[in-house]
Amino acid sequence: MKTIQTLIAIFIFLFCLGCSSDSDNGQLNAEPQGLCSNVSGITGVYWEFAHSIPAPLAQVPVIKNPGGQFIHSLQPLIGFTYPTGFTAFEVTDAQTATLGVNLVRDDNMVVFRWVPNTQVAGQVSATSIIANEINGVFAHYGFSGTPEVLCTTTANNTFEGISSQFTARLLRFDGITAQIWVRSTYAAGGTFSAISVTTAPTNEYETQVMDTFFPINYQLFVGRDGTFVDNDNDGVPANEDPDDNDPNVPNNTGG
Repeated sequence: MKTIQTLIAIFIFLFCLGCSSDSDNGQLNAEPQGLCSNVSGITGVYWEFAHSIPAPLAQVPVIKNPGGQFIHSLQPLIGFTYPTGFTAFEVTDAQTATLGVNLVRDDNMVVFRWVPNTQVAGQVSATSIIANEINGVFAHYGFSGTPEVLCTTTANNTFEGISSQFTARLLRFDGITAQIWVRSTYAAGGTFSAISVTTAPTNEYETQVMDTFFPINYQLFVGRDGTFVDNDNDGVPANEDPDDNDPNVPNNTGG
């Protein structure tokens, strides 16, 4: 029975892929739930997706114009197909166990940054880490003013005695919309963090969400059954796990 269910799930997944077209890339069939009252439509849905709320997509979003495939040299699970006109840059730092990728459109106006693991000694707040990421975004675009803050989240949690913090910002500045989030866990004397940055010109932000960001997110996070994957089988899905390649983070018991 389990084999039959698996085959059915695969069939549905392939059917969804076959249904995609240039004019319909995973169309939304619902509005966001209202987590942030300042945004609606695709922008609001993508904000909620960052908060582990499944996107109400009618079909699996795919890259319509594949331009290349990125596979991290040290962690193949950090891998995805990306659109034409983008270049992927591997992020690796042995000293901080940092693994990730910066995907940048060739005109430097669209960025997809994904760092599923970086570590520092001691306890560092997610708010400090996101501040550095935001400053990096401003530097990339040469912006030195004050952004419009559309949405903000800072939440603290405890999982089996281990503290974690999630913080996110949705910003607009100088014609750019940027969504940044950081999830950090303090364990074994160190801070383990996952970082996501997605930016694009505001007038094409939702197009980039549907044509670039969501398709890559689904390749990284979402399994064939439509639920978030758990690569290290520690019971914490990839979108909530600061290191989904290590079953001891954030759950040191491995249970």
